[in-house]
Amino acid sequence: MPEGLLPILVIIAAVVVYTIAKVVEHMRRSEQQWREVDKSKLREWDDDDDWDK
Repeated sequence: MPEGLLPILVIIAAVVVYTIAKVVEHMRRSEQQWREVDKSKLREWDDDDDWDK
């Protein structure tokens, strides 16, 4: 292996692990917020709006 490759691979691995941890954290927070929302005030969204008219 080239001499400077190992530190670069360690940095890349650390960035990947950090990114995955942040995504999981945001997913958990999103799930918690969804559980806490007042679902009685939600309304069904109609995606069939005619934007061309």
